[in-house]
Amino acid sequence: MAADPGEWAAASRGAVLGEAVRRFMLRPEATALAAVVVLFAIFSALSPDLFPAKPTYVSIMSVAAELGIVSIGVTLLMIGGHFDLSVGAVLGLTSYVAVVLMRDAGMPPFVAAPAAVAVGALLGAVNGFLVVRFKIHSFVVTLGTMLVWRGVLIALTGGFPMTVAIPQGFKDAMSGLQLGGFRMSVVWFIAIGVLATVLLTRTRFGNWVQARGQNEQASRNLGVPVDRVTVILFMLTSALAAVAGVIQVARFSSVDALRGEGMELQAVAVTVIGGTLLSGGYGSVVGTVLGAVTFGMIQVGLVLAGAPGHFFKTLTGLIVVGAVILNTEVARRFMRSKPRAGFRRGSKSADAAILAAEGQQAEDRGASAQRSWKPR
Repeated sequence: MAADPGEWAAASRGAVLGEAVRRFMLRPEATALAAVVVLFAIFSALSPDLFPAKPTYVSIMSVAAELGIVSIGVTLLMIGGHFDLSVGAVLGLTSYVAVVLMRDAGMPPFVAAPAAVAVGALLGAVNGFLVVRFKIHSFVVTLGTMLVWRGVLIALTGGFPMTVAIPQGFKDAMSGLQLGGFRMSVVWFIAIGVLATVLLTRTRFGNWVQARGQNEQASRNLGVPVDRVTVILFMLTSALAAVAGVIQVARFSSVDALRGEGMELQAVAVTVIGGTLLSGGYGSVVGTVLGAVTFGMIQVGLVLAGAPGHFFKTLTGLIVVGAVILNTEVARRFMRSKPRAGFRRGSKSADAAILAAEGQQAEDRGASAQRSWKPR
């Protein structure tokens, strides 16, 4: 077994690449990336003249962006070991708040929008408080609040759509056609995805989230403020649902009683496709981004292929079940697998070798290490 950076020089290039593949397959994004590649190939074969085209990519990303923003919040919460079934109702209710503040209170959109997001965070705080204070499973709590928020929205709207005049500047900033035909919602989606990835992988809070999802009691014993982390996660989840709601208000200039209905289940599906385990403690925002793209690809691809409408839910359900099976089985098999010859599990020497094989050698590596990678 290699024990220091000098010893991995003896490892063959095949072993290095094999270890890189093994480690990649252990990542939650692997299944989602495979789904994107496979679906792209299938729909390109079914609709060769329509699917592999720029207008199709624009449509896919438009679908993926709004759902993906909601799903990123759900992902963070599920990694932390909780569920939120109320995000669809929160999206609808905060959309109503944004419309009322702009139409009836006369607030400018750039003031009403943050206010609606703040209301979303408050609704999330209610969920978090109920879970933490009364020790009720989040599935039950958010199922109840979903019904409550949806009922409030129906009562406030009277079951009829409400419209509002949206200034063109706000429309362009939130969901306008920009960047070669792609909507600004895609930019918001990518920006939120990057920030959430940094939060999860590069901050102490992200470590707390993953630790809480893996073992709550052990996290408490190690000093993790579990209750505070839980409440913050619920607030983030609902706030991101509110952001998606504001984007939809800017896009449609309206809100209705059914806005966001069913999105909570779609968000869970996207999160699972992205590799996040239902048991918590393991997941990836990047995987969720790919899962949202997968979801958009299914919806647009089936339309272009001329498939019946019910195929969308059928295929989505099959992919969700398949993703869960693959995530579980692949992770189990590769966790049991042994590192390739010359490497230790998680050793620094293996990391250095993989980086070198990918052309990322550090400038300060010794000359002997660099010579080991020259073609023979």
